[in-house]
Parts: sequence; structure tokens; C-alpha cells
Amino acid sequence: MDEVRKWSESQKNRANMVFEFAPKLKEEYSLVCKLRTIFRNKKLTKETAGTKLHEWYKEVSACRMVEMISAMKTLKSKEDEVLNYFVNRATNAAAESLNSKMKGFRSELRGVRDLPFYLFRCSRIFG
Repeated sequence: MDEVRKWSESQKNRANMVFEFAPKLKEEYSLVCKLRTIFRNKKLTKETAGTKLHEWYKEVSACRMVEMISAMKTLKSKEDEVLNYFVNRATNAAAESLNSKMKGFRSELRGVRDLPFYLFRCSRIFG
């Protein structure tokens, strides 16, 4: 767990208290850290990442925690799309951000009546 090494002493103490009180939470946190490690590893190819993900799936299946199993099922259902990240480490975050900004802009206007003008304004503001 690389994140734990970056914690201050007080953060480590608080985490230890929480993990003592809720040991399942420690197990879930460990699984989340393992998934993060897969995505942060710059050397993984699409194929090796797929292998690592399947190993992670096995660990999650063994833990029997509803939330983690739900996350695993979501990843499994979109596995091809998720593994495409490892081709050139690209995400659609910029497109999602633009979409969110446009939705916010539309809500500020309380809807759109003139679509061409709305698109013109969006292209000027966000383009």
C-alpha cells in the first residue's frame, strides 16, 4: 500500500484505529490500493493489465464484500473499454469535463430555446 507510506504519523494512527474497529474496511482499502497499483503501473500492456485485473477479480471474489463485488462486476462488464486505457494511457476525462461544463452553462440559462445560438455561445466560451 504505497499510499500508507505517504501518510503522516497522525494519519497512520487514525487509520489503525479505524482498521481495528472495522477490519473489513482494511481489507477493502487494500483491494482498492491493489487496483490503483494496476492503473499506475506504466509498464503494463493491455494484455498484462488484463491478467492483473483477473487476479484482482479473484481476490475480490474471495472477499465476499458487496461493494467490492459490485465494483468488480462493473469493471468486468466494461473490461475491453477499461483495458484500452493501457494502450496509450488516455482517458475521456477532457470530454466528460467539457460535457459537464456545457450542462452547467445550460442550467444557468434555465434551458435552451435557440439551439444554434446555444452552440455558438458554447463554442465561444469553451472552444
